[in-house]
Amino acid sequence: MKQQGIKLFIVLLISTLFIYSFSHFGAMAYSAMSKEGDLFLEGTTIGGVNVAGKSKAEAQPLVAERVQQWQAETVFELQYKEKTITVNTEFLSFNVVESVEAAQNGQPNGAAVSIETQGLKGALSQLSPDLILEEAELNVLHQEVLNYGRNLAAGNHRISVEKLLAGENKADDVISETTLQLDDVSVAMMDWVEGLSPIAIPANSQVSFLKTIEDEKLTSMPSGTMSMIAAGIYQTILPTNFDIIERHIGQALPEYIPLGFEAKVNAEHNLDFVFANPNESDYYLQLHWSYPTLILQLIGSPLLYTYEIEESGKQSFKPKTVIQYSPQLLPGQKAVKEPGKKGTLVKMLRKVYGEKGEFLREEVISEDYYPPVERIEVHGLKGSEGGDAPGAKADEETADPGTETAETEADGSTASKEAEEEEIWGKENETEK
Repeated sequence: MKQQGIKLFIVLLISTLFIYSFSHFGAMAYSAMSKEGDLFLEGTTIGGVNVAGKSKAEAQPLVAERVQQWQAETVFELQYKEKTITVNTEFLSFNVVESVEAAQNGQPNGAAVSIETQGLKGALSQLSPDLILEEAELNVLHQEVLNYGRNLAAGNHRISVEKLLAGENKADDVISETTLQLDDVSVAMMDWVEGLSPIAIPANSQVSFLKTIEDEKLTSMPSGTMSMIAAGIYQTILPTNFDIIERHIGQALPEYIPLGFEAKVNAEHNLDFVFANPNESDYYLQLHWSYPTLILQLIGSPLLYTYEIEESGKQSFKPKTVIQYSPQLLPGQKAVKEPGKKGTLVKMLRKVYGEKGEFLREEVISEDYYPPVERIEVHGLKGSEGGDAPGAKADEETADPGTETAETEADGSTASKEAEEEEIWGKENETEK
């Protein structure tokens, strides 16, 4: 009987200890498991912030810090045609708590961000008063801006509004046109021009005239014809925002080209004409004949600004006079062997005007110099009657000081060999190949 009581006591004691231990240690285990379950798993990021092994409470200040850093270091640029404006990030609103609460474990998550539509529309109106986006286009712009916010990638972000506009890049407006009046047009010249047209000018690209000639298999074209076409192209693209990368001129201005618009091309001497299209739209050059006139047209999307080309600082330089003596002439007789030609220096300016006609800026496009051509006079020998004078030297050259100007004196005399060679003059800040 006594032993049975002891056994019963032991059973009750063990049961009590089991129940107590289960409830106590079970609660501790559950608490530990619950705490472990609140931590983000490996690979979890929020707006680029690594929150693996962090609780939601620990993750919030990390995300908030990244948002503040992003707002301080991020600049948005909106570009439309030639105009770019900088806008701040105030029209974006972040919700840090929602970003953390909505984060999915084990994967990248974007920050919760919303956009103030009116603020963005206000920025668009600064680009151009006539810029109106359709609802679908505005939504695309919203998403592009929001993506930068979701990823919290700090830095400068440029968004081309022009790319979002439906049909903007498909415009076929004539932006600029040039006509070249030519006296001697051969059938071959007409064929070369027709084979070259149209010349594609992709967005944000450079165009090399020599490479275009090569691509079109027109390398048999004479350098004179190449230079004529290149000069027409140069004159056509000047009243735009196209950049001139490489350009050359000869020693004498061709008759068919106005002063300041020459573009000499010579494949043998690697003299190229290269220009660049800095716009987001594609353009092309159309060349066609209205015999004997060559018409060149730049076609594509209209530009935002107006560009005007003006010449500035034009100067003339008188030629020197070179006197040669000849026994074939009587004393006092003279003949003009070369009438000579004045030299010229001209600077070409590009003036830029805004949408309302307001002057924005001007830039120097080129500074072209054509040296004077010497005047050559042949005089009879002094003291002779048609024969050689003792001690006289035929073809003696002397400069007539009375015909020289201060400018030509600075240039100095040119050796006969150098006078025969054609010198190539280029724009001072242009790149030569």
